[in-house]
Amino acid sequence: MEALQQSVVGSKVAAAPAVVGVGATGSRVAQVKMGFVAGSGSSFKGNGALVAKVGKAVSGASSSGGSKGVVVMNRDSAAGGYASALAELSQANNDLEKINQDIEGLGELLNNKELYEFIVSPVVDGDKKKSILKTLAEDAKFSPTTVSFLNLMVDKKRIELIKDVVKEFEAIYNDITDTQVANVMSAVKIEKPQLALIAKKIQSLCGAKNVRIKNIVDPSLIAGFIVQYGKDGSRYIDMSVKGQLDRLASQFAAAEQAAGAF
Repeated sequence: MEALQQSVVGSKVAAAPAVVGVGATGSRVAQVKMGFVAGSGSSFKGNGALVAKVGKAVSGASSSGGSKGVVVMNRDSAAGGYASALAELSQANNDLEKINQDIEGLGELLNNKELYEFIVSPVVDGDKKKSILKTLAEDAKFSPTTVSFLNLMVDKKRIELIKDVVKEFEAIYNDITDTQVANVMSAVKIEKPQLALIAKKIQSLCGAKNVRIKNIVDPSLIAGFIVQYGKDGSRYIDMSVKGQLDRLASQFAAAEQAAGAF
């Protein structure tokens, strides 16, 4: 299945931020790894404020205080602590939207298996991990805060949590911005005007300020689409041909069973 992500704010569809594609990522990873033969790459100094906030959050000292307007999330896991610290700092710096775009882009990059395995490998030197992260961050135009955050995770030897941190940050961002995420599975890619109509309908159903659509292409649906939204995807609307056929098959089976009882 092919995932095609769209951002919908106030029911208006906007293309998701550009990131380095999987193919380009593979090429870039290979380029940078070849450079490692000559020695490790440059390292970064961590952001002092970020270090302090991460230390506090990961140690379980999360609180509801802080700067005015800053939302501090209570996350019990280590990944949640890192994500919470990054969200708190980005809010305090009025940089939440940019950091969220970076984390989205990072999530896309981590779909590259070679890159992910290299980044989380316990046998790869930390400076080498920072070098490849720096190169990819430059290509994707990540903010210095995001780069410092990734370097901090490498230094703390917690970079293996990065995929979980991405998921936690997305959940925190959605809570802060009152954003409802909806997965729309369809047999073919849905165009933006149709996604906008679906977003407006979901917005009217759940009352969220913003709706974020993720279009996932699944040819097995034949035609139509399925919408999954709500907390943990608990709400479901099936408008697919496959769903209709499955319901008809169930009805036929029930009818045959009832007929056989007489």
